[in-house]
Amino acid sequence: MKKVSVTIDGVEYQIVGDREEAEIVKVAKYIDNKLSKVRESAPKLNKVDATILTSVNIVDQLFEGQKKIDELQTRIDSLKDGYHSTTEDVEKEFDSVLAKLADAEKNAKDLERKIKELENAIEKKDKENETLKKSKDQAKTKVSKESDEESEKKIKSLEMKVKDMEKKVAVAESMATEFQNKAYNLQLNYEELKNEKNNEK
Repeated sequence: MKKVSVTIDGVEYQIVGDREEAEIVKVAKYIDNKLSKVRESAPKLNKVDATILTSVNIVDQLFEGQKKIDELQTRIDSLKDGYHSTTEDVEKEFDSVLAKLADAEKNAKDLERKIKELENAIEKKDKENETLKKSKDQAKTKVSKESDEESEKKIKSLEMKVKDMEKKVAVAESMATEFQNKAYNLQLNYEELKNEKNNEK
């Protein structure tokens, strides 16, 4: 136990307690200050009445402080309950993001496969187109040996075939471009979902 000498309203008191001396002195100064303010506002009060009124004021402040503490504790408890609920929502959202990522990866692989197939088809069409062009060139060299009318028919027929093949190649290339764009967009979505997942961690 510690014995500390303090002065309240001009009177010296010996306070005994377990707290640090600085804390005891701080409490005594607080009481002395409150008592002085009561005397200033009501100078006709005697010492006992002024002391009682000061005590009432201090206790009122104590009750008001305890009320605020209780309100804060209620808010803290409410926030804790909300935090648990939010955590569950985040976990569900995280699982949803993982599922979307899995779907995006699957779709990306399917598109890559289709793009590869289209590229192979385009390559095959290019070879066929080259073969037809060679046939056309060979046909032109034989014009002098065949009748003009028959040669012209063959050339026109080959030209039509070449144009038809060129159209098919153009369509195949357009489809390949479309699939590549879709694959690129899926890849972007995949990266965005992955970033969201990393941010939520």
